[in-house]
Amino acid sequence: MVTDSSVHLKGDYKMKITDKAKRKALTQMRQKQILDVAARVFSKKGFARTQVDEIADQAGLGKGTVYRYFNDKKDLFLSVVDRGIENLKDLVLEAMANEKEPLDKIKKAIETYLRFFEGHSNLIGILIHEQSEFQKRIQKRYFDRYYEHINKMEEVFRQGIAKGQIKKIDVRGAIGILTNMLNGLVYMWQIEGRKYPITEKLPMFLKIYFTGIVKDRQSREAYI
Repeated sequence: MVTDSSVHLKGDYKMKITDKAKRKALTQMRQKQILDVAARVFSKKGFARTQVDEIADQAGLGKGTVYRYFNDKKDLFLSVVDRGIENLKDLVLEAMANEKEPLDKIKKAIETYLRFFEGHSNLIGILIHEQSEFQKRIQKRYFDRYYEHINKMEEVFRQGIAKGQIKKIDVRGAIGILTNMLNGLVYMWQIEGRKYPITEKLPMFLKIYFTGIVKDRQSREAYI
């Protein structure tokens, strides 16, 4: 038998669950709002010259609201870095997972990397240019997440070698060169003023890189 008190308890429980979900959604929305503005301001002015007041004003929030979600300017800055790197990693892994062939996976990873920065150009100054006191910490965060998925990329390269599509090369070294080439291209795009979509360079990039790693001419021509 269901008593009035049990119904009341269930109603209170549902209300608590709903309130908790609403608070979580509000927290996520506010954090995204603040981080979006912070990424733009930090990229333009750098860490040292950026003031939390400016970020709060541009986000349409009070300074106290910003501090409700982030401890201080350093915490906010590194949160911008973490979000950017995490999103990039997830998108690259997802892109590779949607392809079957090793060379298709590598091609898609390269394309996704370039498209990410094309759509998040504010992060370039933070991830590549920022010369603040946190440069070493940024690099550590980047490589911590980089090595989280490097094993999957190495597996892709080894599959390509086993299939006779990729030359017998130092896999870790080849991936390192790929990363450096991508970062160099993004860097040049930034200092040239981002006057063109960076993805326009994708065919040239694939031609240069795949010429170096792909074993036979027919396979190379299929991708470049």
